[in-house]
Amino acid sequence: MNKSSNVEDTDNKEIEAIRDSLKKRPDGSPRQTIENVIEVLNKDPMLKDAIRRNELSCKTDIVKKMDWRRRSKTFTDTDFNNIMLRMEKFYGITRDKNIKRAIDIVGNNNHYHPIIDKLESLEWDGKSRLRYLLPRYLGTDESDYIFEATRIMMMGAVYRVYHPGCKFEYMVCLVGGQGAGKSSFLRLLAMENEWFSDDLRKLDDDNVFRKIQGHWIIEMAEMLATCNARSVEDIKSFLSRQSETYKVPYETHPEDRPRQCIFVGSSNNADFLPFDRTGNRRFVPVMVNKEKALHHPLEDDEETRAYIEQCWAEIMNMYKKGINTKLVFNKKLEKELIEFQKECMPQDTLVGIIEMFLEMTDEEFVCVQMIYERALHHENCKPKQYESREITSIMRLKFAEQWEEVKSHRFIKEGYGTQLAWKRKKSKGFEKIEKNEDIPFKQETLENLKTESDEMAEKK
Repeated sequence: MNKSSNVEDTDNKEIEAIRDSLKKRPDGSPRQTIENVIEVLNKDPMLKDAIRRNELSCKTDIVKKMDWRRRSKTFTDTDFNNIMLRMEKFYGITRDKNIKRAIDIVGNNNHYHPIIDKLESLEWDGKSRLRYLLPRYLGTDESDYIFEATRIMMMGAVYRVYHPGCKFEYMVCLVGGQGAGKSSFLRLLAMENEWFSDDLRKLDDDNVFRKIQGHWIIEMAEMLATCNARSVEDIKSFLSRQSETYKVPYETHPEDRPRQCIFVGSSNNADFLPFDRTGNRRFVPVMVNKEKALHHPLEDDEETRAYIEQCWAEIMNMYKKGINTKLVFNKKLEKELIEFQKECMPQDTLVGIIEMFLEMTDEEFVCVQMIYERALHHENCKPKQYESREITSIMRLKFAEQWEEVKSHRFIKEGYGTQLAWKRKKSKGFEKIEKNEDIPFKQETLENLKTESDEMAEKK
């Protein structure tokens, strides 16, 4: 007797035992209950431990080899039909609705997370690689700033799978010319192709959840470079979101689904950041240079994957030991971050124009309407609402040290009425004096000056 026949005999005995254990009707046939189906799914030699809920994709997977042809792990209609056939053939159960419900229950009870399983399986060899990851494959500088950008990106990714929906608002942005391997690197960083996506194009799409569902690292290519003032606020709001409420088509009720992914930007343009006076603190620019890279990410796929896995193992060691795990950018490096952000933004010409006006004017009080007319040369015109907000923002952010905000001031002479205003602060240096005002020198100083003048006259 060969090995396969022994397996078949064992399976047949198990199937018979399961069939005998099912709850029966008075006529001896099995009841068409969810409970009976669950009994079969948990004990059948082929189906037991096969049906599991994937906590990343929020879908049901079949994780064992079946005796029918399959294309992926994800549960399909073909899988359901074959399970129904097996239920009918070996156990006399034919009620499809109860089979479907039982599959959902069993899958949910046997949940797993493929990324967590992968991360937990990695063993760090103790050699530090994280600091050199981006310089090695993307030709970035080797610095504390680059290390911090790498750390916060990868630590954020770890936190998002271990603590879905945790607050993480940063987006590292890889900036450099075509051919540097930015997208290839991010795909390899995700470890599995199915955990990476570059398919996110619109943030207001009803299908956003479908685009990010089942993915861990999501590339937003050139999205920031094409933003206008309104859409950059949409991106900020999108990055701040911690979950999506979404109803999968085959489900009855919508569900709040905490995020398990991070977003990484990429651009070929150096000035990719949208102009934003309120600050681009969420975006962490990283300049890449393919000429300085030691290896292109695809030069040796196997070597790159091994190196990246060791970097994940290093991050996991930090995570488990509580070393440098904060999901905020290092305060000591914030000035450097701000400087990089400024370099990646277009020039703010409006600030310069307003600054020149404020330096030249003799007015003690200014308001939005005055600045709009005199600095920006819109005589006899009222600013639109967004223009008023823009001028107000500039005064508050750029000139707060020189001009004090006043809630209301009446501009009678100018005809503006009562307005939000800014009052010039007194200078700590020399003060402007009227012609008839006495110079506040001490008397002894004046006498000394007179004596010195007389002595010089005598010498002549």
